[in-house]
Amino acid sequence: MRNMSKKTWKLRVWNHMTEMQKLDILLKHAKVPHTYERRWPEMDRPDCQEYLPGGRHDGGEQITAYDAAGNRIWDGIWGWGSYGFEQGLIEVMGRQALGLDDVEGWLTARQVTKMWRCRNAAKNR
Repeated sequence: MRNMSKKTWKLRVWNHMTEMQKLDILLKHAKVPHTYERRWPEMDRPDCQEYLPGGRHDGGEQITAYDAAGNRIWDGIWGWGSYGFEQGLIEVMGRQALGLDDVEGWLTARQVTKMWRCRNAAKNR
């Protein structure tokens, strides 16, 4: 895959990734400090199959973005109870991304990065 063109990579790999995996890659390319981890790792126990990845009550994944000082600026989650879980879409929360203390759901990775960049561009004008 090393010598694969961008177009071939998008056709073979990008279309088979989850929205959270796509958001992780987009944030890495934008050099945004963030963490990508399981949302409730303490629930991933073999004795409780419903909470394991792919289970009915999968806790899902969480991406937390930070500013240069290391302060949390917004979160993106996908998992049981989030808006868009059944469709594989992301829910975002945080003043930096939305401009208010609320959540926005049913978003793709591109929509999340676009929303966050537009807020930053408006703030820096």
